[in-house]
Amino acid sequence: MSIAAKLPSERALEIITTELSEELSIHPCDQSERSKAHLYEIGGPGGRQFALIVGDMYAAKGPNPSQQTRILLGKCKVPDIAGVSPCDDYYSGSRIKQADSRIAPPNQSSYLVADESALRGLLRWYAQYRGTLDDYDAAPLGSLERTRLEKAAQDAGFDLSPTVERDWLVFRSTAFPCTVGVASEISGYRVAVSDAGLARRVASEFTAVATDATPPWAVCLNNIQDYPTLHRLFGRIAAVSRVLAGEGLRAFEESRRHPPDTTEATRLVVQRVGQDIFRASLLAYWGQRCAVSGLAVPGLLRASHIKPWADCGSDAERLDVFNGLLLAPHLDALFDGGWVTFLDSGQIRISDALDAASRTRLGLTGAEAITGLTERHQAYLAWHREHCFDRKK
Repeated sequence: MSIAAKLPSERALEIITTELSEELSIHPCDQSERSKAHLYEIGGPGGRQFALIVGDMYAAKGPNPSQQTRILLGKCKVPDIAGVSPCDDYYSGSRIKQADSRIAPPNQSSYLVADESALRGLLRWYAQYRGTLDDYDAAPLGSLERTRLEKAAQDAGFDLSPTVERDWLVFRSTAFPCTVGVASEISGYRVAVSDAGLARRVASEFTAVATDATPPWAVCLNNIQDYPTLHRLFGRIAAVSRVLAGEGLRAFEESRRHPPDTTEATRLVVQRVGQDIFRASLLAYWGQRCAVSGLAVPGLLRASHIKPWADCGSDAERLDVFNGLLLAPHLDALFDGGWVTFLDSGQIRISDALDAASRTRLGLTGAEAITGLTERHQAYLAWHREHCFDRKK
């Protein structure tokens, strides 16, 4: 790219902070008066980082280099975009070396941008970028770091000996099917997960950026910033994997091997045991938070069947974690009584039998929604909408 085709960095700064800011949810990481490297997150706080270099003396590109816009991205493979050309060295100014930066060398790609159209094209592509694991280089694991990772995995129940596969330290368990790989980075860790649905479920809890991965992995969780966060992430992955593998149903079947003597006692005890197991499964799956309000007081939360226990045709249905929602008490009562239901999108639907004054007292706005529904919830929700919702009061 000729230096004659150049976009002044001051104009690039204006475009990023005005025209593209709302469109791409660009979040500044520092003060705008910083004179050289301006660090941003695209997609909101916690998103992919990029930086605009203002006044960068890039001598190899000819005269007046300070007028040339230079953009730093996280390590990625940019397609051919008119007016965008790669730099052949890293930028490692003081701002990029700070702790909150995730684009320090070698986790960095650097590009010169010739005009406004090129700038918009590059950042719009980057906002939608879903890289594969092959785009990254892992930092080498020292013996102490490997010991720490193995300890975190063992605490969560990954009981098989770890293996090294390409750049990944890989952990498996005899108790649940999910496989996890960990790679160390300058800025923290990346975690590869074999179960896509599970990975995307826990990603939001840890503000991790989930990207598609190369088989045998399904999803990569990026931006795991420190060891305590990684330790908690291992625990959540293991807990959800156990639930999805039917651990609750196995425990229920085991409890039925030695029932009490009388028929009525058997029925009551079996139901109570099953409901306790079901509640434990929902607490694990939903991370001890209400699926709608986010209330995180486990003692107050209710394990609400979508299709009631008595209407289920098998123990597998009764104990299916996808046949349940973890709800705050008032939402549980409303859902169980058919005053509210939920669409497949998770959006609440309120019965017309509940008047406006009652809705206000209950704090219902109609904007409530379940976060984290999957396709496996949908058949149960359809049953609830048909058989439970809006029953005559």
